[in-house]
Amino acid sequence: MKKEYASPRGTELLCENLVNTCFGDLSEDNIRIFRDRLLDMIGCILGGAIVKENGYLEERMMEWGGLGEAPVFASQGKRLPLPQAAMLNAIKARSNDFGSMLFKVHSDAMPSHMGETLFPLSLTLADTFKTDGKAFITNMVAAEDMMGRLLYTLPVRFPTDMQLISSAAAAVAGRYYGFNAKQMKDALSYAATNATDPGDAYFDYSEEFKYHNGASAQMGIMAAELVKGGWTGLKDPYFGRAGLISSKVKDDQYPPLYEKIFEDLGKVYYTETAFKLSPGGIPMTAIVQAGRKLHERLKHVYGTVSPDKIKAIHVYGAENVYHGYYSNPFVRRNQINALFAYRFAAVCTILYGGIKVSQVQTEYINAHAELLRLAEEATMDVYRPADGHPKMKAVAEMKDGQQFGVEENFFAMDRYPEKEELAAKFRDQFDTYGKLPMENADKIISLTASVETLEDMRELTELIY
Repeated sequence: MKKEYASPRGTELLCENLVNTCFGDLSEDNIRIFRDRLLDMIGCILGGAIVKENGYLEERMMEWGGLGEAPVFASQGKRLPLPQAAMLNAIKARSNDFGSMLFKVHSDAMPSHMGETLFPLSLTLADTFKTDGKAFITNMVAAEDMMGRLLYTLPVRFPTDMQLISSAAAAVAGRYYGFNAKQMKDALSYAATNATDPGDAYFDYSEEFKYHNGASAQMGIMAAELVKGGWTGLKDPYFGRAGLISSKVKDDQYPPLYEKIFEDLGKVYYTETAFKLSPGGIPMTAIVQAGRKLHERLKHVYGTVSPDKIKAIHVYGAENVYHGYYSNPFVRRNQINALFAYRFAAVCTILYGGIKVSQVQTEYINAHAELLRLAEEATMDVYRPADGHPKMKAVAEMKDGQQFGVEENFFAMDRYPEKEELAAKFRDQFDTYGKLPMENADKIISLTASVETLEDMRELTELIY
């Protein structure tokens, strides 16, 4: 271990880089990808606003009221205290599991869900602090970079990726609050020691999967407020005794990749880079792509895709693919079950050629009997593709005795979407929300494409609420 990286100095170096990063330090790719993700996540906030299961929480917070300092997006102009507004905005952004994700640090791809907290949180803070576009970008990229590096140190990243979201939120908030490196480390102490993860929410179809993102956003702000009020933190919240990272390594030792995270510090900035092309998470990509191709094949053969002609849908996943909770049957008939069930995704895509946020809502599911029938009766099994590659397969068994099947590479998720795809995804969610002036959509697309030129981020945030 090099002396200059030993605890707590290593964490202090990360904090110094976090607070000292300037817009000029970022790469063209950092800014390009950020713009795309910003448009994507604004769409997800609007799409998440239609989830009726969220209604109670927003209504209750409005009843509690308080200082109207921060915007609640997609709420027709309502404002609340900063922690509550940030929580609601993050919950909306996460609700359809449709946002960007996936760090690539030193070419190692790591699942993550930070953007679904950090974008709504950053938009909330930028509005409240009247920030310009360059600071808005820099605050988020600097925070993501530190968290991506922390996550990279570990050979097993789950659930640490989820537990680091509150730290990422505190890192963003600390930059808005103008903290120095010492104050930043103190703020990160509260976020690290109060870290949570969503547990078995995905397996149990619990709202905890999205509440976790909201609670992390709220924790980030509270951590900043505590330090602003003079509270002190830990010597090393990540690599010290019982630190968030070191506690996951035998005998509180340094994790195996610890020193490597300092190699390009301040020169390369790591952020999330992957996009979900359907609700329900990035592992859905392959089965949805297969379903789209199968939809087109059925249209070619029959002229139209009619559920009356389909006897059953069968889903297959290669044995070298992670299936987890996605392989569970579709039996709950609700939005969360739809988000995390391969069988529902396959059926919906085969029938309609894709999955819109409106189609994964509980009311829609229960109003479409044939979609419900086929999703509940669909089967799933493991298979071995002929070429041995990780794949997903969708098969339509027709009532006339014919069968049609399509395979798709599981890592279709790695493809970066075209601008037109991201714009179409945004517009569908904007239109589905349906409570903003139509001209706002064009303005949002235009402003996100040049967000670094904005002198006041409220020019953008006011279009969202």
